[in-house]
Amino acid sequence: MNYSDIHEAIFCWYAKFGRHDLPWRQTDDPYKIYISEMMLQQTQVKTVLERFYFPFLKRFPTLQSVADAPLETILHAWQGLGYYRRARYIHQTARLTAPALPTAPEVLVKLPGIGQSTAHAVAVFSTRAPLPILDANVRRILFRFFAQTKATPKALWQMAWDLLDRNHPYEYNQALMDIGTALCTPKNPDCPTCPLKSACRGQNTPLAYPAPKPKKSRPVRYTHYLLIEKGRHILMRKRESDMLSGLWELPSSISEPAGCERLFEVVHDYTHFRRIAIIWRCDKEAEGEWIDADRLHEVAVSSLERKIFAKLFETDAD
Repeated sequence: MNYSDIHEAIFCWYAKFGRHDLPWRQTDDPYKIYISEMMLQQTQVKTVLERFYFPFLKRFPTLQSVADAPLETILHAWQGLGYYRRARYIHQTARLTAPALPTAPEVLVKLPGIGQSTAHAVAVFSTRAPLPILDANVRRILFRFFAQTKATPKALWQMAWDLLDRNHPYEYNQALMDIGTALCTPKNPDCPTCPLKSACRGQNTPLAYPAPKPKKSRPVRYTHYLLIEKGRHILMRKRESDMLSGLWELPSSISEPAGCERLFEVVHDYTHFRRIAIIWRCDKEAEGEWIDADRLHEVAVSSLERKIFAKLFETDAD
């Protein structure tokens, strides 16, 4: 099917309403585009823009500067963004490819943590390659445009290729992401003003596409954290598990420690579960390293640890 009229409408909409001022749209540097793409996975544009993108690039202005830095330095700069695996992937990719990130999608997709959509995004936005992307906003548009309740990844990619504007891939892909953010939203889509409305098969019942996922209850996990002190030093250890590997944490246990003083609880939500951290002050031996309490801000810790320390020092001050 010929979608030239749709493409023209999308192009005109983007020219008028697109977010042209986003910094990663002001450059064709594949490294800067890649950093934005990695940060924007699982994180809102506003959060990335206001708190993380510029400070990270100021500290690591080139791919080579990432490759030259220790992993812990990268993790420390990533604090607050969550999903720390992304930071580890960036470090691994930098060490494999520095001084320059490749732009060929078939090469990018073989690098750590770069899927097909991210590979296409880097290629499109740095070289204007005629490729589709499939972020969450674009997927939602495709489900609705083609009135599909369900689709395999292969089918979604085929829909993306079918609708692609090969003559203006940069503007087309940027526009679809903006349309998904501003118009084709998950809960209250604004179909009457959408540039795809003339051919959108799902515009009369947009909330039916894709089929709503059944809600799952979030499991709760209890963990006991041990506060072991020596003067102004706190015993900590570096995580080796995959989820938060490389970050520092208090020693912990799944069972209640004997002979310790219970201090307080901290609740922290992850994507798929809730953790209730119970903090105990203990006087016992454990493996780890002594970290000066006044230098905790210099080590890479998770958001949960920062909550614990904020409440601990608030309590100590009282």
